[in-house]
Amino acid sequence: MTPQPQPPEPTPPPLSIESQPSAPETLSEMARLSGVFLSPRKAFADIARRPRWLIPVLLLGIVSAVFITAYSQRVGWERIVRQQIEQSARSDSMSAQQREQAIAVGTAIAKSAGYGQVVIAVIAIVIIAAVLLFMTNTLMGAEIRFASMMGIVSYAFLPNLLVSALSMLVMYLKPPDDFDLRNPLMFNAGAFVASDAAQWLKALAASFDLFSFWIIALIATGVSTAAPKISFGKALTAVVFPWALFVGIRAAATAAFS
Repeated sequence: MTPQPQPPEPTPPPLSIESQPSAPETLSEMARLSGVFLSPRKAFADIARRPRWLIPVLLLGIVSAVFITAYSQRVGWERIVRQQIEQSARSDSMSAQQREQAIAVGTAIAKSAGYGQVVIAVIAIVIIAAVLLFMTNTLMGAEIRFASMMGIVSYAFLPNLLVSALSMLVMYLKPPDDFDLRNPLMFNAGAFVASDAAQWLKALAASFDLFSFWIIALIATGVSTAAPKISFGKALTAVVFPWALFVGIRAAATAAFS
């Protein structure tokens, strides 16, 4: 018998547009900046894929410079330096001339440090990113790139823009003598500590700040988004542990030198 020809196999239908995997949505810079406040997980997913840190750092530096300039004109650096020296335990052992000389030197240093906020911000972001890379990559087995961690940390610090704006508003609403640069807003426990309390206690209480907790939560969100194998709870632990260590060291240093 002559073999019958086999019918051709049917050609599979082409994939529809809906069934094809879509590329991740790319956010504009404005969408990333606003997304940190409105939709953090979506924003940090884009930040981890396309890490940048220069724009948020520049924003933080510009706003800080504006605030520092306003503080210099409205309040002045001598007032806060004088308060710190007069409240220091070593003030009693200083002569009037030594006290005034210390105030003059401290005022110059404080003003220079105030205008160095951009450099200080970059250094802080680099250090925090390096510490968090150790916590997440080395201890938790994540594979986050350094550039991605830099982007996460820099964008997570954007709530400080609100801190500067609100502090400036309070500064112009209050008399200059009543404005406390170390604690301008009543969003931390330091605002409820007695004025004659120990300096280390004030520093410790001021660390428990609503905006600091917000930044910590944003960094943890960014880390858990960049490394899906790390849950938000583990990412939060990786951020809180070095923060708590830093807070303790700063309180101890304040107690030792106040």
